[in-house]
Amino acid sequence: MDQYTEMDTEDSGFDLHKLIRSAPVLAGRGLWCFSAIMDSILGWPLHWYLAKLNLEPIAKAGLDDEPTFYPIQPPSKDKFTSDDKNILDIEWQRKFLEDNTMSSPHYHSILDYHKAFMSSEHVTPEELVDRIQKKIEESETYDPPLRCFTQLNWQLAKQAAAESTIRYQNNCPLSVLDGVPIGIKDELNIKGFRTNCGRKKDMPVNEEDCATVAALRSLGVVIIGVTNMHEMGMGITGINPNKGTARNPHNDQHVTGGSSSGSAAAVSSGIVPFALGTDGGGSVRIPTSFCGMQGMKPTFGRVNASNTSLDTSTVTSIGVIANNVADVALVMNLMFIKASDQRFFNPGCFNPVRSLSDKPLSELKFGTNTEYVSYCHKEIQSVFETIVKPKLSKIVEIEFRELYMSKIAHMNIILSETSQNQQVWRDHYDTLTYQTKIIFSTCKRLALDHYMQSSAQKTRAIRMFKSIFEEVDLIITPTTACLPKRINPNSLTVGELDEENVLKTMWFVYLANFCGLPAMSINAGYTPSGLPVGLMLTAPWWREDLLISAAKHLETELKKPSRFYCPDSQKMA
Repeated sequence: MDQYTEMDTEDSGFDLHKLIRSAPVLAGRGLWCFSAIMDSILGWPLHWYLAKLNLEPIAKAGLDDEPTFYPIQPPSKDKFTSDDKNILDIEWQRKFLEDNTMSSPHYHSILDYHKAFMSSEHVTPEELVDRIQKKIEESETYDPPLRCFTQLNWQLAKQAAAESTIRYQNNCPLSVLDGVPIGIKDELNIKGFRTNCGRKKDMPVNEEDCATVAALRSLGVVIIGVTNMHEMGMGITGINPNKGTARNPHNDQHVTGGSSSGSAAAVSSGIVPFALGTDGGGSVRIPTSFCGMQGMKPTFGRVNASNTSLDTSTVTSIGVIANNVADVALVMNLMFIKASDQRFFNPGCFNPVRSLSDKPLSELKFGTNTEYVSYCHKEIQSVFETIVKPKLSKIVEIEFRELYMSKIAHMNIILSETSQNQQVWRDHYDTLTYQTKIIFSTCKRLALDHYMQSSAQKTRAIRMFKSIFEEVDLIITPTTACLPKRINPNSLTVGELDEENVLKTMWFVYLANFCGLPAMSINAGYTPSGLPVGLMLTAPWWREDLLISAAKHLETELKKPSRFYCPDSQKMA
């Protein structure tokens, strides 16, 4: 047994107190004072202390494993097919949704919109945009405002909707997504909008779409606007003092989760059926869970992130949040084909999700770890133990190793890459919120050796998952170890630092980012007070088909949230 594994056996990494070290919660004036100290010469002892906590374990580990930078694992061709032509056929898309969409008494699915557009006596894309405009305006007049969108351009949206209406009138829609309204996170370049990443400072208007947005636009979607996010993705609550905080539709006094907060709120409130987010440390799956939706982070490199701030990230993927599993499956399928990242993935090795019932739950072997799950809030444990696990016939106890080091290594990598890749933000450091300033100030002591050692730890974590997936088909856990926290009013104006909440929120999600695995959060139920509880499935690399098939079997009917702005109270078709 090597030195690192010996160290790990003494500390399994499950102990929250060892990981947190009793960090205080800072908000309001306390956060402002701490930020000012960190920025001054008086802050150097704090920098040293934080470095000792977060960098020394990696620096002293002495790992001799080869570093892994991009967590790419070659697909096994015997498990894949290159037959993807049917997925671009609108008849196939329509039948796929008809066979697999769970009907909701509250939410409109992609299929609902498509059928309504096909029968223009119900609604046209143009009329729908007008309705959505009124609903968004209504959501902003309420106290507190929902604030899921930070940029809207009704001229562009109505122009796209008018073009879609003409295509439907001529019976030639581009896809089932034609005319469907969507939101896109403020981290992806959209022509005609600014990519501010939740920052106060406005950036120039983009002259072109990033690859993924261009792919969806080619399928006819109507972009309603840019969705809110936690500033620069540096947080998991979604609290944004710059643009206003997106509110959780199930309880607007609790956080949405982040960083893709606005995307989750826009879908959960019924304004749009799906939205794009990004996920570098759970940023799609956390708000998906907290807002009671379905959301996926695909295998790293599966979806093209070029011409975005994520272009050189080794942990972040573009993902989808929707109100039903079939819509996630279809949108991800289309993105896999129309926006694949050919630097990492050969489209010839593609396993399309053709049917969501091919693999019954009884044939799937699920892995979980009882001790790992035991750190969850008791109401999350209750949902997991009484609602989820009884549906599974094959559950295997698996071992997670080296969690403490992997958590530190993931943090070091994401901070290193963000601070290096975001020179434009560092040029405007004074405009950042106190929380983001503090996080970036901790990067000052990050060195190349920390990054290399963290990347060596990634190699070890990938090895662990390869071993696990020799035993099981999927890993199943709650999405988060905590419920969405109640918003501290002081945090709305300056932000907050709550490291215990960060750790509990990211307890299960970060490993999929660290190792490049596909993972999906689906709604598993609700607490007695009505807060959603998310269930997370993690699959082997490139096996989104397994992930979505299991999610479909576990999908449950969603409750209508208290803040609901679906553009029509009746089914449109």
